[in-house]
Amino acid sequence: MTLSWPLIALVALAIFVLGWLSGRTSRTERDLSGPPATSQPPTRQPRPDPGPSVRAEIEAAIAEGRKIEAIKLLREATGMGLKEAKEAVEAMERR
Repeated sequence: MTLSWPLIALVALAIFVLGWLSGRTSRTERDLSGPPATSQPPTRQPRPDPGPSVRAEIEAAIAEGRKIEAIKLLREATGMGLKEAKEAVEAMERR
């Protein structure tokens, strides 16, 4: 008796599907609908104070329209990130 190719393909497909189903049920399914779970929420560090002399330099740079220099001074004095320093300088501008 000679097996036909469609029968061999059907048997191979059945083996594949059964293997896929057995592997799928043994895995734990994860909920990917939201952000990943973290053990603790991120905490915001308080802003370090640049000190009165650096603060005066920053305010002078802002008054003279040198915003980028003011951001650089603040970042060097406090270690802030670019976005946070930019927001702080802009807040100082509004005052």
